Amino acid sequence: MDVAPLGLYELNESVSDCLSQQFADPVWVVAEVISLSENRTGHCYLELIEKQEDGAIIARAKATIWASLYRQIKPYFIQATGTPLSVGMMVALQVEVVFHPNYGYSLNVKDINPEFTLGNRLLQRNKTIQRLHDEGVFGMNKELPLPALPYRLAVVSAQTAAGYGDFMNELSRNPWGFDFRATLFPALMQGDVAEASIMRALHQIAEQADLFDAVVVIRGGGSIADLSCFDGYELAYLVTQMPLPVVVGIGHDRDVSVLDMVASVSLKTPTAVAQYLLQKRVDACQRVLDLQERLAKSVEQILTRQSQRLQTIESLLPVCAGRLLERKENKLRLLERSVELLSPINVLRKGYTMTLKNGEVAFLSDLQKGDEITTVYHNGSVKSIVE
Repeated sequence: MDVAPLGLYELNESVSDCLSQQFADPVWVVAEVISLSENRTGHCYLELIEKQEDGAIIARAKATIWASLYRQIKPYFIQATGTPLSVGMMVALQVEVVFHPNYGYSLNVKDINPEFTLGNRLLQRNKTIQRLHDEGVFGMNKELPLPALPYRLAVVSAQTAAGYGDFMNELSRNPWGFDFRATLFPALMQGDVAEASIMRALHQIAEQADLFDAVVVIRGGGSIADLSCFDGYELAYLVTQMPLPVVVGIGHDRDVSVLDMVASVSLKTPTAVAQYLLQKRVDACQRVLDLQERLAKSVEQILTRQSQRLQTIESLLPVCAGRLLERKENKLRLLERSVELLSPINVLRKGYTMTLKNGEVAFLSDLQKGDEITTVYHNGSVKSIVE
């Protein structure tokens, strides 16, 4: 060995010196956050990666945001983006490259650019929307009709959330006394695992879809910053494939999430969802009352027309009967006159006679020599013998 070997510490010191010279000033780096944790002292520890288009990881590094800076960055980032720094985000960080002889390579975060994350999030959201359109599923859930009388509700929410309590109170204390059967499928509605938790609840509902009229996804009482989970492709796609109409009220006014876009009905708050469902009931009942009123009016009109018709018939009946009786009497008199004119007595009065043989009218062809006949006149008769 011609050259004396270096000690590990000496080697690491040399690497540290080289990095310090090469990266004397902080640099901006773009990466994806794959893990994030905060310790009790307020420090934030990140693991960053870079992926190829096929998803293969080609670089990895650990980064630290010290508590003194994190206390400033955390609210600033939330205010700018509407969501906290979390796993899965693409971030642009200004970092100081550090190589400690004992702990190795790491990055100390000096600043963060929320506009980059916001732009990347918007880009990903637009890609999700376009993908759903390209797959022809974007409006599928909107095509499912919501029943006129929604009664059996599958509710996806956090059981202890204020929004869930508001929703149930609004339903149960309605002034019309409408009854609903709401079944809760508990799920986490914020945080890194919210999307997966909501999807598990939706899968459970889909397996027993025949037991429900609609799905209600509500969120309230939590931070408005945790809305990114409602922009995820997997959750949005699952909603488009649900066999039931999905009504969403996830409690935010500033943005419309992808989930809002693909759901059958989207409202701002859990209370608004409850009011919507109640109004559906009110509208249905009003339609029934309107139909009853129209039916009653139709029946009344029909009865009035029939009564008027009967009255008309009743008033015409004596006249018609009288005319019919008069026609029958005239016909009878004509028949009597005809009978009278055709009477044999009247014929005999005109000078005609009638020959009888054995009490029956006899014609010349019926007579034989020696027959006794009777010749009838209008005023008498004469018996004689045929010679």
